[in-house]
Amino acid sequence: MTVYSWPYILPSNTYDIGIVVSFGHMISSESILACKYGIINGHPSLLPRWRGAAPIIHTILNGDVETGVTITQVSPNKFDVGNILVQNKYKVPAGCSAKMLTRELSKIAASLIMKTLEDLSRYIENSYPQSKEGATLARKIKPYQGNIAWDKESGLYIYRKYKAFDGFFDIYTFWKDKRIVLLEFVEPEKVENANIQSLMKFPASPGLCYFHKKRKILFVKCQDGWCGISFLKVPKRGKISAQDFYNGFISKEEPNDSYFHSNNNKPI
Repeated sequence: MTVYSWPYILPSNTYDIGIVVSFGHMISSESILACKYGIINGHPSLLPRWRGAAPIIHTILNGDVETGVTITQVSPNKFDVGNILVQNKYKVPAGCSAKMLTRELSKIAASLIMKTLEDLSRYIENSYPQSKEGATLARKIKPYQGNIAWDKESGLYIYRKYKAFDGFFDIYTFWKDKRIVLLEFVEPEKVENANIQSLMKFPASPGLCYFHKKRKILFVKCQDGWCGISFLKVPKRGKISAQDFYNGFISKEEPNDSYFHSNNNKPI
């Protein structure tokens, strides 16, 4: 097998078909036209939904219950807008993470690409343009987006962020001057059942930390309610439980002074 470094222009009359999957570079018209049947792309969404760099993460962040894989023809000068050759739908399991979804859609994509190649001429002949309706953009996710804004993000969104970013980016916050990575969150149903608001003896502002000793869960006030955390990562100490965090940090503060915040300058 010959490997070439990018950027690279494919030579004409050498290849019948080009295949790309999760390829984040614009492919030149010369390379597309150099292949007898052009270049096809395996994209992990039901296009035109979630065009762009991070479709799987945005699928989880948005709470989509259905996604899939789309095989398209690669168009020059634009990403993910080419004609559709075939699509395969996939029901997103409850509680699915982006890491899990990546694994499942990879299997579907591999099978679908092979199916397409077995009857390529027919799929190309019957290909069709993407609908102009329902198009959404899956923008590239950057590490700073793992920083939780307790006053702006709902408990459900924070949990989805945890499921979407897990394995890709840290979900983090700050305790005074320490950057705290939030490793494991509790399911929203368990948070709701705990009814933390009824235990509050003073008004709770976003970022307030409350440790439930019986449940051994650290609850944090967010925009519209609470989220629950079971394990954290603290500088110089590594992974610790919510109870250890309570013993080492929260128990040393006044109840109404125990806050997470979104930056290392001041609480929300």
